[in-house]
Amino acid sequence: MSSISIPRLALLTFAVVLVFLVFLGGCTSEATAPARARSPQAASARPPVELAPVVISPYSDAELAAEFERARALLLADKAREAAPLFDRLVRLAPDGEVAPPSLFNAGLAHEALGDRALAAERYREVARRFPDHAVARGALFRLARAAAALERWPELVEVSRRLLRLGDLSVFEAIEVRGALALGLVEQDLVDEAARQVGLARDLIEAHRLGESGKPPIELAQVSFALGEVRRRRSEAITFVPVPASFAEALERRCQGLLDAQGAYTEAMRSLDAHWSAMAGYRIGQLYKELHRDVMRVPPPPSADTPRKKQLFEGAMRLRYRVLLEKGQKMLAGTVRLGDRTGESSGWILRARDAQREIDLALADEQAALARLPFTEAELLAALDALKTAAPRRP
Repeated sequence: MSSISIPRLALLTFAVVLVFLVFLGGCTSEATAPARARSPQAASARPPVELAPVVISPYSDAELAAEFERARALLLADKAREAAPLFDRLVRLAPDGEVAPPSLFNAGLAHEALGDRALAAERYREVARRFPDHAVARGALFRLARAAAALERWPELVEVSRRLLRLGDLSVFEAIEVRGALALGLVEQDLVDEAARQVGLARDLIEAHRLGESGKPPIELAQVSFALGEVRRRRSEAITFVPVPASFAEALERRCQGLLDAQGAYTEAMRSLDAHWSAMAGYRIGQLYKELHRDVMRVPPPPSADTPRKKQLFEGAMRLRYRVLLEKGQKMLAGTVRLGDRTGESSGWILRARDAQREIDLALADEQAALARLPFTEAELLAALDALKTAAPRRP
């Protein structure tokens, strides 16, 4: 030690420290990055961080606000075709800006005015999803519910209606509309009893406030009446005649009473004079008669019709007796089609009414041809019909 000079000793000490630091640095490096490389499970356990895209608008807030007012003025001037793309553009330019929620909502109004309910529903849905606390969110939910009903998106109609009920501060008309929408969405998914309960709650409000008792009822009431018609229709059509019930006459009477009750509810919906609800109700009434005719004509001959002649006589009497159901359905569907022509209503319900009208026309022609093929005069068939009515309490 004495032979080593002080500078040499310092240099040696520095080298030892340097080697120690290099070794320490290697250990530290080996404990971080390489360890992660050796353990794929550990790497996969940490999901990558996704950053929200940053949209930089080339316009200032003042310029965006001015563009919004220009689009709004166009919409108020019934120029929806010019306004819609401007509102959609504002949402793209400033998706999280102050003009985004009202632009989405107004874009929905514009597309709805242009007849594109599906695109309007997208805009309303986006408002409710992205800006649930904004002032326009409430109106967007109501608009979305109406669009879902028109587009027959029944699960979404139920979901949105339940969300509206949770708001808790609905006016009387809003509560009636929401209950009616919820009932409609439920009954169209075969949840008849639950739908009937919602209809009952809505009708309680209507009766308590004596709404629609004179003059044209508010549009909110039309949906409740239609939903009531749907509940009654489904319960009525659950009564069938094959196998033949113990008392055919009693079963037929209950089925017919259900038909008349449903028709009364649909007719009440038509009193609102709204083309869409009237088209829906008119089509359903036509279908009520068409379906009843189909079901009664499936009734097999009674045991007493034990010869080919008696079976033909039974067939002719049934055709003669129940042809009137097709005639009633034809009349209602023809009126519904004329309604569409007169008002410009072009929803799927008008198209269904046209198809059903053609089907009934063909069915009536078939009935006439079938009666003509039978080896009986009309007097003989009428006599058989009288006998059928007499035997009705026991067998068809």
